[in-house]
Amino acid sequence: MTALDVWAPLGVAGTVEVVDALTHLELARTPAATPHVHRCDLEVAGHRVDVHWRAGRVLACSVAGREVASGTAEGVSTGQDTFVWDYTVMPLTVLGDTVDVTRERSGRDRWAFQVDGPQDKVWRWRPAGTLIADRMELTRDGDRSPVVTHTLRPVPGHPRSPAGPPTVSWQEQAGLAEVVMPVLWVLDQVHKGLLPKAQRIARLEFL
Repeated sequence: MTALDVWAPLGVAGTVEVVDALTHLELARTPAATPHVHRCDLEVAGHRVDVHWRAGRVLACSVAGREVASGTAEGVSTGQDTFVWDYTVMPLTVLGDTVDVTRERSGRDRWAFQVDGPQDKVWRWRPAGTLIADRMELTRDGDRSPVVTHTLRPVPGHPRSPAGPPTVSWQEQAGLAEVVMPVLWVLDQVHKGLLPKAQRIARLEFL
């Protein structure tokens, strides 16, 4: 069997729904030690991707029974802005390689993240939208357009946001790893709120 190259271009653009099988209520009732909790299935350019939690709330995805990426959320409690703007990041392991995630500290987009992967790969993962962020975009360093876009449903802070499940879309030059990385990050945050806690309180989002 040919080894799966998760960084190779998929060769075809596409869009799939990301239907999380875990509700907020089920999350509250699920012990962290539960060995397996299904989150969603994706069909990405002929690859069937199984996304799940394993013991210890490690979020992982597998293709043909082989785990290709996994990560655990890490709280950031020190450094600039953390007294008010607490947040988490989720570094990933992709087939043994480390993908680091660091929040940007300055500039117009304070809640964008720099992503550093193997072989000097660099991306920017950021919220996007006209007035309110309705999607997350993963853009390669040096590119102007995102290679992967993950829509948000419902849109944070928007009570009349479009119905239906969120989607993930990719360009033909995207690799499988680039598609699943944003899916893991959004699924990790979906029951926590994608905005920092203090910002959610300011918007009267207490739940």
